[in-house]
Amino acid sequence: MFDPVLIFFVVMLVFLYVLLIRPQRQQTKRHQEMLQNLSVGDEVITAGGIYGEVTDIDDERVQLEIDADVRIAVSRRAIANKVPPEEAAQMAEEPEEAPLEERPSGIPIAASAEVEEERNDAPAA
Repeated sequence: MFDPVLIFFVVMLVFLYVLLIRPQRQQTKRHQEMLQNLSVGDEVITAGGIYGEVTDIDDERVQLEIDADVRIAVSRRAIANKVPPEEAAQMAEEPEEAPLEERPSGIPIAASAEVEEERNDAPAA
């Protein structure tokens, strides 16, 4: 009565829909909702990996403060995700990177500069 090839084809289509198409649509819908619900003061991460705080929003652009008095404008679509509040608080508490003189690299700063000079003076092969 039913052709087994037709049944197999229908089962494969349902399988593809459940595993690929539906989850992608849900993810796109969640991302669109997140973009619509952006507000000033939210901590976000861009698709390029830049963390910042939203300072201004319009239809096409979002203004982010990425450091004290450093602001950039990015496309609204470039916002990948909101940073959870606990992660944003942890990032604010992290100490700044140690100066080069204090880094535990094992090579004194002057020695590494000499090695760099030797590399620049070496003849090209």
